[in-house]
Amino acid sequence: MSKGFIICVDDEVSVLETLTEQLRAKFGDSHEIESAVSAEDAMALIDEIHSNQEIVELIISDQVMPGMKGDEFLKEVHKKLPDAIKIMLTGQAGLDSAINAINEGGLSRYVEKPWNIEEFSKDIQGLLNKFHANLENQRLIAQLNQRIAELEKA
Repeated sequence: MSKGFIICVDDEVSVLETLTEQLRAKFGDSHEIESAVSAEDAMALIDEIHSNQEIVELIISDQVMPGMKGDEFLKEVHKKLPDAIKIMLTGQAGLDSAINAINEGGLSRYVEKPWNIEEFSKDIQGLLNKFHANLENQRLIAQLNQRIAELEKA
């Protein structure tokens, strides 16, 4: 089975490098960790991964970025990948942007900078476990529906 993807988006390069290094150390055996410095770059990366028939499991986005803000980016991602886990990691977002991301972007977590990597990793692992359980449920439902269709034809 191929590795799932975790995508980190932040316009602050030092924050992005730290986060991706920490996530590679924690999840590198099971996931490809990719990064982007803007929402636009991240959307292109998501499209490329998706076109290769690979799965984006988790997106971690900053809120305050030039161009498209994090809540708007997550809203766009949610339209394409409603099952993907979406986390907003920010030091400056207000309540309105968090509510927007939750209501329209399918936000799973809101994490303030600076983050504690041990606690953050536990949250991420729990969310990934739920993601994989959901995928397995979808596979089993499809299998069951196929079997029902076969039995109805018999």
